[in-house]
Amino acid sequence: MKKIILAISIAGLLVILVGCNSNSSSDTITSQSKDNETQNKIDEETNTSDSADNTESRNKQKKEQNDNKNQEKNNDSNKNQQSTDKKKSYLNNFNSEEIEYARVWYQLISTRNDLKGIRDVYVTEIPKGSKVNPQAQNSAVYKENVVKLEAPMRAGGSITYSSNGDGTINVYNNIPYKWESSQTSDYSQMDKVTRKAIEDNIETIYIKPHDNKQVAKLANKIKYSE
Repeated sequence: MKKIILAISIAGLLVILVGCNSNSSSDTITSQSKDNETQNKIDEETNTSDSADNTESRNKQKKEQNDNKNQEKNNDSNKNQQSTDKKKSYLNNFNSEEIEYARVWYQLISTRNDLKGIRDVYVTEIPKGSKVNPQAQNSAVYKENVVKLEAPMRAGGSITYSSNGDGTINVYNNIPYKWESSQTSDYSQMDKVTRKAIEDNIETIYIKPHDNKQVAKLANKIKYSE
């Protein structure tokens, strides 16, 4: 009888243990399921955040690329416009001499002095053999054809030069804006003075092909002295 009771007790204990293990396994599975669900949510949120960050980064890169392309286009457009302005023929209405006079004046006078108020640039073409000082009987004479460019007033300056036909000119730096009259200057030495003026301090200068638009503005101011 005792053996039967012991066997029944053992069987009951086993049933209880199995139930406990079953509940524990169920709790463990449930806990693991919740943990997995939580991790999946975290992963999903992380992936979503990463995806949004990546999208924002790609959009930013595209915007920067587009901005750079637009900037390059603008730069190219400006360069092309500048190149067009320089190459554009503004000089069709002027002859080669007028263009030369304007370029000489622009380089040697306009770039050194602010002469925006000057309306005209007067040109005197002086043939070879002409007196250096027209007022002096004993004046030396020019040994080549020369040109004199001058502003309407002394402060504007003047240039006396000869052209070499190769883009360079010979500038006579000792020729004054105006020769003084015999009443105010000693003409007894005028032969020596004028000879020195055409022999000393002669400077050869290359005249650059300046911006045609600026040259055209000056060419419009060219007036020939009578």
